[in-house]
Amino acid sequence: MIISNKKMNKDQFYLKKGFQDLEISMRQIASDMNVSQVYVSNILNGKKRIGSRTALKLAELYGLNINWLLTGEGSMFDNTDESKIHSLNRTKEDVLNNLNRIKINRKVNLTSEGHEIFDHDLAEATQFIIPIKGQAGLKKAFFAPDEYIDQNFAKEIIHVKRSERGVYHKIEVDGHSMPGVLDPGDWARCEDIPKLFWLDKGTFKVNKVYCLFHRTKGILFKRISKISLDTITLSSDNTDKVEYPDETFDLMEFSKILIVRKVEKDL
Repeated sequence: MIISNKKMNKDQFYLKKGFQDLEISMRQIASDMNVSQVYVSNILNGKKRIGSRTALKLAELYGLNINWLLTGEGSMFDNTDESKIHSLNRTKEDVLNNLNRIKINRKVNLTSEGHEIFDHDLAEATQFIIPIKGQAGLKKAFFAPDEYIDQNFAKEIIHVKRSERGVYHKIEVDGHSMPGVLDPGDWARCEDIPKLFWLDKGTFKVNKVYCLFHRTKGILFKRISKISLDTITLSSDNTDKVEYPDETFDLMEFSKILIVRKVEKDL
C-alpha cells in the first residue's frame, strides 16, 4: 500500500497522541529503536513521513498494529479487536511489560563465550525460496539465473546480521553429498557471492560449505577443498569417493556460487 507523503504528514498527529496515551516518551522510543530523538520527534510531529520499516519496528517493539501506525485507521494494537480491550490501562500495562522484556533481552551475558545477537543488530534481506521440484529449470536459465529465479520463485524478507546482509536463496537439499551437514529434505539458507569477488584471495574458504549452480550438473552442495587461480576443486563429506569424487572445475562453469549460512533440518 502506497500512501502519499502529504496525507501522512498531515494526519500523523495520531502517532503523537497514541504514544502520549501509552506514556511512552520520545526518549524511550529513540532508545528502544536505537535512533536519534530528533528522528522520533520529526515522525511524531508530522515533519517526516513514517516509513514501512519504522512502522514495522514500532509494531514489533510495542505490539502495535502496523496499519494503524501507517494510516491511523483501525485498532491501535496488533490483532486486537477493540471490543476486547477492556481498558486503556490494561493495554498500557501489556505494552510496559513488553518494554521490560525488551530491556531484559538487551542485557549481554558477559560470562558467555558467544556473542548475543539482538534485533537492532539485524538487517532486512531478500530471500528466494527454491524447492527441489523447481530446480530443473535453472539449468536452462544458466546464463540468466537471477532473472529466472525472480520470475519463478517466491521470495520473503528475512533478518540477518548486518555483516551478512545480501541476497539469499533458501534451497531445498536433494542428495547425499554432505551427510549430517545437509541431508535430503533440509533447507539451506545461502548468501549470493557476487562474481566480481570470485577471483579475490580469501573469498572462498576450505572449511565452509557452498552451493554452486553448474551448467550441466545443476545445484551442488560442496566444500571447496582447493583454489588455484580461476579453478576450484569441490569435495564432498561423503566417504564414498567412487560415487562422490573430488572434481576440479573452471569458475566460469558456474552461474552462481553461494555460501551456506544456515541450515533448517528436516526432523
